Amino acid sequence: MASKMQDCYQWFLQYKKWVMNNPQGASEMESVVKWGSYFLAGRFKNSTLLCEIVYSGSRLFEMFNDFLVRGTLPKLTSKQGDKLKVFLTILEYVEVLVEVAAVQLWGEMGRWAVVAIIQLTKCIGRFLLVLKYKTSLVSSPPIKPLDRRAVIQTRQQMYSNQGSTPESFRLPHSGRIMRTLAGAPPTHQRTFIPPQPPNNNENETVAQRMLSPKQLTAEALHILRPIGHLTSMYLFGKQSWAPWVLALGMDITSLNLYNEPMLSAAERSELARRRISLLYYLVRSPAFHTVTHRRIKYFLTTVGNRVPLARTVCQPLLEYIPEWQKIYAYTWS
Repeated sequence: MASKMQDCYQWFLQYKKWVMNNPQGASEMESVVKWGSYFLAGRFKNSTLLCEIVYSGSRLFEMFNDFLVRGTLPKLTSKQGDKLKVFLTILEYVEVLVEVAAVQLWGEMGRWAVVAIIQLTKCIGRFLLVLKYKTSLVSSPPIKPLDRRAVIQTRQQMYSNQGSTPESFRLPHSGRIMRTLAGAPPTHQRTFIPPQPPNNNENETVAQRMLSPKQLTAEALHILRPIGHLTSMYLFGKQSWAPWVLALGMDITSLNLYNEPMLSAAERSELARRRISLLYYLVRSPAFHTVTHRRIKYFLTTVGNRVPLARTVCQPLLEYIPEWQKIYAYTWS
């Protein structure tokens, strides 16, 4: 038993070394696994569950590799709330898998019970990040996938600039790039072009700071949005417009309460992502069944009939889109 554990540990060390030296190769391997879940869709009796197992596994695999790659970056420190962020990120990656498994084990009632428990857990965790750990805007997922290309560039820059003075740095709150005095070029070679900051992934992390009352109200509306949607669905029914209008109103109100000039670059990026995510309301019931589904069906049917070989792609999409909508329309991830 001890020899097997030693062999496994040696294999892990070899794999860790490979991932740290080949982050782009690890990304390609993760993409192959992730795309496998799309090819499995609709091809087996329990393909939905199998697809979610493969897809959730690929996201967890990617997260595991990200931690291995992050271990090679300089000044990696443990911050408060990291364990909670890891838990919430894992929960987001597996929530659809748990929901699909609940449907097969306990039916629709079990599904909605699991959805409510997951959303309530995420709501409590996000409030803890905001109130206790002073995370200004909680992104989705809380730990974003690592930009492997940026890691490679950072490592190359770090090795090439060892012993030299950095030319620029980024202000922690505003994100503005400032040139150091020692890194300034000679007077006759100076330009007004801002210097390129050292790429150490600081812009991927939302700053930890106290929110103003107005911003706290905005973030609370964003966090409570899934609970409000589920509660109004229970009161008015799944096909009522009331849950849809309530959730959309909470989203728009939350976005309008933020004063963007006072936010950092990472916070503005998160708000931009939230604005784009408003498009998901087109695939939530009842907007999907009333407006969107008919137009998607018409578009895919037209493309499948007029474009050569497109039918082999469009027909499975037509059959599986309602199933995807039924599963993903209530995850809020």
